[in-house]
Amino acid sequence: MANSPHGVVAGTRQVWSPEQKRAILAESDDPGTTASEVARRHGLHSSLLFRWRRVLLAEQRTSAAAAPSTYIPLALPPPATATADVPAGSGLVEIELAGGHRVRAATGADLTRLQGAIAALLGR
Repeated sequence: MANSPHGVVAGTRQVWSPEQKRAILAESDDPGTTASEVARRHGLHSSLLFRWRRVLLAEQRTSAAAAPSTYIPLALPPPATATADVPAGSGLVEIELAGGHRVRAATGADLTRLQGAIAALLGR
């Protein structure tokens, strides 16, 4: 057993501070290493690292849920009526399409013809 490439995991229970756990977890997050390597370096089992990670994620979720909301109530004024700006009797509608095409039609124009003109401009 002296020729074993694996390190010996400590047989006694060790108490780790939260700062030590976070440091070890940060070390295990490095893409150049594995959880097993980090665990061996610190004399603990890799399953303990995964348990610490689960507990830390649960704590982060709980603290995020308990954090005060960043919602700020906002009251907007009512939209200005556009009918006041348009003189009575002016019944022109202008539609601007993608590609710079514009269609102008009088209010009350035949919708089928208007749809046909738009379809022709769009190439459909």
